[in-house]
Amino acid sequence: MLKEIVSYLKQELTGYTIGTNLFAGFVPSTITNDHLVVIETGGSTQPSIKDYVEKTIQVLSVASDYYTARDKAQDVYDLLHAGAGISLPQVAGGKEYYVNAIVAISAPQALGQDSQGRFIISTNYILRSQDK
Repeated sequence: MLKEIVSYLKQELTGYTIGTNLFAGFVPSTITNDHLVVIETGGSTQPSIKDYVEKTIQVLSVASDYYTARDKAQDVYDLLHAGAGISLPQVAGGKEYYVNAIVAISAPQALGQDSQGRFIISTNYILRSQDK
């Protein structure tokens, strides 16, 4: 579902290209430009509901300027938080997912700077979803 979430961000936000400034799971060490990365952080299932999962993700916004990183994180927050009834784009070879609800665990927050001096803003979300 990680690639589908990233595809949804690409579809809904302007200026993002997967593999250039939008990543699923990790960022190649050669990337020095401003970017977003979506990381899986766990989740739980609901045994009584087939194909249902509460997946947690972390979205990191990384930029050379603090306010750019903050603004990009806020754009993602505005899109995802309190979202409901979302059909994620199907990625080749993947399943179709329907997101019942997305809830931010916290507002965007600063994590400091990375080893290259770029600012990192983090937001964590719970996606309540099921196979379509």
